[in-house]
Amino acid sequence: MTIRTCICVFLLCLLPNCAAATIPIGMFRTECQDRHFWLSFKSNFLGQSFRFDVEDGTGVHTLLGQAAAECGYNMGLDSWGNLVVRVSYLACYVDNENDSVFRLLVWLVNRDLEGVETSYPLQLTCPLHHPWKPREIICEENYMEVSAMKQVPPANQTGLEWMPAPPVSSDGGLREWRVVFRVPSDRPEGMKEQTLPVEMAHLLGYRIGTTDSRVLLRGSYGSRLSYKLQEKGIEVEVVSATLLHKHHWTLLRADVSVACSISKASMDGDDILLRFPRVLPPLVPPPVTNERLRLGVDGAALSDCIVRQRGYDVQERDGLVEIRIPFGAEGGSIKSQVVEGQYSQSFYFDLFYMHQWADSQWALTEYRSFRPLSVLYLPRTPILINETSVSEGQFSVTLGSFPRDVFLTNITVGEQSMSWGEAEQMGVHLAQVPYPNGSHAYLLQSPFSHSLVSQKYIGEGYRRYTLALTFTLSVFPHSDLYHHPANLEADVQDVVLPNVTGSCSSKGVRLQLRYGTMDSQWEVYLGGRRLDWELVELGGYALETRWDYFSMVVPLYALGMDYEGLSLHGLAVTVSMTLEDKQTSKKELSFTQRCVFDVKELLVCLPDNTVLVIVDSSSVTPPLEPNLTTLLDPSCVPVETEGTRSLYKFSLDSCGTAVTLEEDHIVYSNKVQFWPTAPFGLTHIAPNPRFSIPVGCIHPVNGTRTLTIYQPRALQAWPYIRSSHSQHQHPGTRPHPFIQGRKRNRLPTGPLSSEVYPYLQHTHPDHHDAGGSWHHRRRKLGWPGVQPLHNINELSVE
Repeated sequence: MTIRTCICVFLLCLLPNCAAATIPIGMFRTECQDRHFWLSFKSNFLGQSFRFDVEDGTGVHTLLGQAAAECGYNMGLDSWGNLVVRVSYLACYVDNENDSVFRLLVWLVNRDLEGVETSYPLQLTCPLHHPWKPREIICEENYMEVSAMKQVPPANQTGLEWMPAPPVSSDGGLREWRVVFRVPSDRPEGMKEQTLPVEMAHLLGYRIGTTDSRVLLRGSYGSRLSYKLQEKGIEVEVVSATLLHKHHWTLLRADVSVACSISKASMDGDDILLRFPRVLPPLVPPPVTNERLRLGVDGAALSDCIVRQRGYDVQERDGLVEIRIPFGAEGGSIKSQVVEGQYSQSFYFDLFYMHQWADSQWALTEYRSFRPLSVLYLPRTPILINETSVSEGQFSVTLGSFPRDVFLTNITVGEQSMSWGEAEQMGVHLAQVPYPNGSHAYLLQSPFSHSLVSQKYIGEGYRRYTLALTFTLSVFPHSDLYHHPANLEADVQDVVLPNVTGSCSSKGVRLQLRYGTMDSQWEVYLGGRRLDWELVELGGYALETRWDYFSMVVPLYALGMDYEGLSLHGLAVTVSMTLEDKQTSKKELSFTQRCVFDVKELLVCLPDNTVLVIVDSSSVTPPLEPNLTTLLDPSCVPVETEGTRSLYKFSLDSCGTAVTLEEDHIVYSNKVQFWPTAPFGLTHIAPNPRFSIPVGCIHPVNGTRTLTIYQPRALQAWPYIRSSHSQHQHPGTRPHPFIQGRKRNRLPTGPLSSEVYPYLQHTHPDHHDAGGSWHHRRRKLGWPGVQPLHNINELSVE
């Protein structure tokens, strides 16, 4: 188990030439780790520029670059810009008390934009928690360090040997020490030795030191007398050296070789993979026993239980130790970026690897490696979890997870963009969902009934609710924006289709349409024409709208009415209403109402040159038997009579019909007439008929012939009821969802006049109108007092 003890920290002001200040609480953190001091300073506390100084009895020392590495100091910025410092207990300028208590006085010097420096002193004190091992090796980010026991070794430690002491200079100390370096050569034995005094080794970048109980060697990577080799495919940097030093007038030889793996980590799927050689030949003379592996984070080892809980994996395979760290695993740090519109993440993991073993030379070696691992700009599409509940009628979606540098700025639903607060006001719920590892996700909830949720009927009573949205996220610190679209759908069998009923009245055909639950889905057609306000106004339809239905009366002879048959029992008409899906044009509902209207007199011109006429002779005095009437051709008699009415059906090229040309129209003329028989013995017969009604049709010379209906008097106009008037009468009404377009301020004039102008004329023997005259006066748009209409359907005689 790793033991972390808080450093005893004293804030001091010892430098006379600088302004000393106290570091605010929360801006720094310190720990005593196994073999080093650990310090961290928050990024927002660091100045425009800064430096790290240390102080001992000889003065203040600024450590940068190569000097810091040679002295055992490692400094750098983590993924969040925080300054992290690790200092070896055996580093330069550390006050070492019997190799068991270590003290360090450090200064963080901040410089602002105006060049003013402020220094923050920290006195650090750390006790040694675990005894020193016979040999300890440290592979730091910027240096290699090895320390070994200086005392007389036990008999089983052949790594330390006695030998006769050569003559030494009078002042003694390190000046009398020698370092023997071994480097590769072309000689048969493969290595050559180079013996240097300690002073020369210092000039080459090596720090040779001694404490009460230990000797050490430290050097930066790439030093002059280091070399590289491949071990099991892993690149290793080696400094092979022996330190010769005096002990009680006897020369002691200590092996201070050090080797560190310098290969980079790689990605294997979603894991960061790092390999170490299990055995480093320059350090390990076989046989190897009593091995133990441990992993840690930020310089501190973890228990095997925590390693397993976090998903780290350590395997030994083919002489290699393979370490797998899942991307984003606990203990690491994730940093977000937006790269070419794609959300990406960088992962930083400060791996601590410790290996202990015994070999033929050392009773116990402890090997520590600090390996910062990083994966840059890996595309990481956020996971969208759809937890929509049909039973609750609510969309629910979670987007994540994100590290702490990602913030939701706004959402766009459909075409409407809104901030967090605006979304809440509009009924869209947003929440941040925290996770135990410090990451978070964003939850969005919206009811199906929300106005921004689109709806579509997909058949079988099912409605598809669709919520099209975009999350807009901002990445700290540069506020880079990332847009994540999402399209949520839910199919629910909750549709009540519109329902149409109909009835006949004295004013026309009444249709009632109940909206159902998807009034915006449908397009309504009446007699094949789309129902819009223009059609309503042209047809003079009477409307009444309520919240759940609307009703409409289609007057006789109005647009949208189809004529099926004419008999003395009445005019048979149908009005058809059809509902089509706006998006698919699929017919979802069709309804037809059939009605028969009493007709006293009527003339119908059919496109096929057929004429239908109902004539009423009730106004003639004395009474006239209708079955006695004929057309100009006496053989053309009524096809049906009843009471005072008669029904004729004939072709325009028969029954004595006369044809004349007037401008661009052909006029067909005939008469329904009665020629009385003279009483017996009378020789005088009236020169004019007692009953005569001109009938006929007008068709264009060149053009399409259409069905035309002519009635003797215009029907009384049915009052046009605007929907706003209906709303005034019925507070429960709403704007009509089915009628398209805009209502106009007044009814239009025109186009009810036809290209064909039928005409009739009653003539009394006294040349007065019998029952009201039908004037034979033609004008471009028809005759006053008459209402010609046309329809594409042919009319039959019933």
